[in-house]
Amino acid sequence: MDIKKHITALGFVPKNGTNGIYHKIYVDYAIEIDFEKQSINYGSDITAESKTTQNFSQPENFVVLECVNRLLAKGYKPKSIILEKTWPSGHGPSGRLDICISREDGTPYMLIECKTYGKEYNKESVKIHKDGG
Repeated sequence: MDIKKHITALGFVPKNGTNGIYHKIYVDYAIEIDFEKQSINYGSDITAESKTTQNFSQPENFVVLECVNRLLAKGYKPKSIILEKTWPSGHGPSGRLDICISREDGTPYMLIECKTYGKEYNKESVKIHKDGG
């Protein structure tokens, strides 16, 4: 995957006065991508319960980035976005949800699980249609 091509398609541009850092400014918020550190900085208002989606290690991390980008572009507040939310799953072990959107009072109302195009997406689509995933 050509990461620079992908992020520029999302509207990220080189940050002035830096080397290898791209950023995108929303109304009053910014996300930065650092190619030297291979990291995605979602800023201080987006909560991350884990750092697993803030690097270049997995293609799914860029699906999460694209989803967060779309949420912010649509006007969702950064403070309402939680990345890698730990979520209990019945009597079994808890899991991590890619993105949780909460109301102003902190109650979650939208849960987003990101999948890469192709095999992973198709596999999850079958589960969703079978029993809700």
